[in-house]
Amino acid sequence: MKDLIYFEMRAYLYNREEQQSVSLKLSELEKLWYCTQKNVKRRLKQFEAAGKLTYKPGKGRGHSSRLIFLSGFQEEIEKTVLQLVQNEKMEAIILLLQLPIPKAWIANVSKEVQALFGLHVSEQSKDVLRTMVTRNLTTLDPLHSSITFETYLIHQLGDSLLAYHQEQDLLQPHLAHSWEQQDDGRIWTFYLRKGVRFHNGHGLTSEDVRATFQRFQDHDSAHSWLTEDIRQIDCPSPYSIVFTLNKPNLLFPRYVSSHNLAILPANEPFDERKWIGTGPFRLKKRTDQLLVLQAFDDYFLTRPLLDEIEFYKVDPGMASSHVYEIASEASSAPSLQKSDIEVGFRFLAFNFKKKTIVHHPSFREAIYHLADMNKLSSASIEEELQEASSYFPWKSEPQRKELSKVSGLLKEAGYNGEPLKVFILDKKNELERGKLFQEEALKAGIHFEIQSYTLDQYYDPFLEQADLLFMGEVASTDYHLSFMGAFLNKALIFNRFLAESHMNRLNLFFEKIKQAPDRQTREELIEETEDYIKKENLFIYLYHPMKNRTFHPMIRDIQFESFGYVDFRRMWIKENRG
Repeated sequence: MKDLIYFEMRAYLYNREEQQSVSLKLSELEKLWYCTQKNVKRRLKQFEAAGKLTYKPGKGRGHSSRLIFLSGFQEEIEKTVLQLVQNEKMEAIILLLQLPIPKAWIANVSKEVQALFGLHVSEQSKDVLRTMVTRNLTTLDPLHSSITFETYLIHQLGDSLLAYHQEQDLLQPHLAHSWEQQDDGRIWTFYLRKGVRFHNGHGLTSEDVRATFQRFQDHDSAHSWLTEDIRQIDCPSPYSIVFTLNKPNLLFPRYVSSHNLAILPANEPFDERKWIGTGPFRLKKRTDQLLVLQAFDDYFLTRPLLDEIEFYKVDPGMASSHVYEIASEASSAPSLQKSDIEVGFRFLAFNFKKKTIVHHPSFREAIYHLADMNKLSSASIEEELQEASSYFPWKSEPQRKELSKVSGLLKEAGYNGEPLKVFILDKKNELERGKLFQEEALKAGIHFEIQSYTLDQYYDPFLEQADLLFMGEVASTDYHLSFMGAFLNKALIFNRFLAESHMNRLNLFFEKIKQAPDRQTREELIEETEDYIKKENLFIYLYHPMKNRTFHPMIRDIQFESFGYVDFRRMWIKENRG
């Protein structure tokens, strides 16, 4: 966008403007534009020639210059955005709206900008989905990615050896067409499909599989629990690979179906800005404002019906909720509504790694009674939910909260009013709920200091400063593996906050789950695990959120997959032939 530097300057100077006039030193623009004073003067004269401003140089070295703008900044922003909308210059719009300008200006043009999002059919008959993200992406490296959206993107770019089928509760062939076990589940052999290609044209072999798993073993990874029991990896042929474990694990085939164990090419160093996998989409472009996925024509299974997906980073105030429309399509047919309870839950965690009152069972029990979802809701919190008492919504029941017990429990714990830090995700509903929790706690004599955080900070040691923390956990389609991963993934809050004694006890449950012969036995063991968690109040179950989505009636085959996201591999647009 050729005028971006002009708008950068106006945004930088806006708070100092008086009647569209501002005084400045050229050295300020040298720093803003990373250029010499000579180039600064040249640019200002170009803007003057274009009729944007009048430039009055300072008299003498070091004296201030003056700029007189010929139009109001808001007027220029709105006019430029509307011109860009007409020409569908998406990247330029997003770059412009990232500038530090008043949020009200964005609201004035948000309807026009939002009209550019949704499903589009291009002149080349390409089906393109444009959608929004409201934060910076964290890492797309499978070694470290633990946030649901990023892991979902990895699932679009790469494939694992097997695929878990939720409805049938069984594993299906994927990159491996067959597998077998020996020695009661200590040795596992996988046989690879032939003809599978990576995005760089390289053909998949067992060496790629070995290199992927060894990468997890050779580096410190949040997901090391998936590979830590592997003693040896052998490649007897280009299309077979053998894993020898330290001990039997009947869940190992479920482990290798994890999205994070997407197979990467052995002949290419991993680069998350280029991301080479075998997945149905390839990474076409990635900048701070835009990520583009393009259908991989040589995908070994059915090619996606969408040709491209474009994810644009926008200000949260401009983003609409999960609405999937078709641009330029007017339809009298009613929109399709899709609502479902999210598998996973929101919780309040205690940081046992700090020496505070949270170690006392009576204090945690007091917090259990205070964290009453009936009181942590208000008219200003626009969110449907179901109270949680389990990881799984179908197992959750209303919890009995007795506020009258709080005072006695705090006395038992020896709490003397010392302030505690409560960390809350920087989102409107979460902050409002945190404020209500703080108010309820203060009535009982508990002093909480609220600190907000963003998902960009999720991997930072900064979160370890919290005494208590509000967070959520969302399942993939493999609920049992997700349940274990919630505790064994070293990047997630439970693993970071629970005491070593708690993790040791939980690991005893997980070892039994790994050896369980069937689903029913695993279910019973998971219930025993949750009974222990609730008895000790290791964290407080809060609620299961409801997800609501609206779809244009011409969008077909709407299905959901891991972490509750739409399955873009199957979505398509029915042509409107009038």
